[in-house]
Formats: sequence, C-alpha cells, structure tokens
Amino acid sequence: MLNEQAEQSFVKMPLAGLLSWILPGLGHFYLGHRARGLVLFVTITATFWSGVAIGSVQGTVDPTERGLWFAAQMGTGGNALMALVLNRITTKEVRARNQKPLVTDWVAAEVGVHYTGVAGLLNILVILDAVGRADLTRWRNRRASETGGFS
Repeated sequence: MLNEQAEQSFVKMPLAGLLSWILPGLGHFYLGHRARGLVLFVTITATFWSGVAIGSVQGTVDPTERGLWFAAQMGTGGNALMALVLNRITTKEVRARNQKPLVTDWVAAEVGVHYTGVAGLLNILVILDAVGRADLTRWRNRRASETGGFS
C-alpha cells in the first residue's frame, strides 16, 4: 500500500507542476486544493493581464526586445503564450495595413512589463508549491513508516 501511494505521489509531482505552469492554480486544483487553486488563478492571471492592459500587448510581451522579461513572463505559461500570439497577430495586422506600430507611453509599457514579469515569477513559486504539496503525501507516509505510525 505504501509503495502504491509513493508511486501515485511520484506521478502527481510533475503533473501538478506542469498543470500549474499551463494555467496558474490548476495544479492545486488537481491536487484537491480547490479554493487555493482558484485564489492563485485569479491573482496571477489578473496581475498578468492587468500588465498587458496597462502596457499593451505589443509593448509588454516582446521576446526580441525584452528577452529576460519575456523569460520571467513565461513563468505564467498559457497566459504568456496567449499574449505572445496576440502580439504576433496585432503586429502582423499593423504591418499588413502599412501603419506605424502602436507605440505606448514608455512608462506605461515599463509598468506593464513589470506586472507581467512579476506574475510569471510568482507563478514559479506556485509551481514549486504544487510540486511540494504533491510530494507531501509521500513524505508523510515515509515518516509514518519510520516512526511506526507515531510522529
């Protein structure tokens, strides 16, 4: 029985981390921490998309001009990928019309970049928390077997 639980925990760890990367809070939801997962989803997603709204998708999510910030933004996984797709679509449309690219206020773009980058870094903590919570069952079972059920 202990080995089955340890194996299930071993499978849950990377899956919980991957789900948390794809959509913030989804790994916690998968582990049964529904309220925590919902709070994390709302907080990180709102922070990320607020940053995009402040700085525009063209000024905020740009892997060529803001490489390190984009790496931080990728911590939000699906949100950053969606924003990147929106960036590419809007940039392509602007070029097709031979218009000047949308230039946002420099300060607004910087604030937006910081919001989205911080959201990505926070989600890295969420991913680590989900992985740790998935491993907690295995740790408790090992501890119980070492102490004979007494802790």
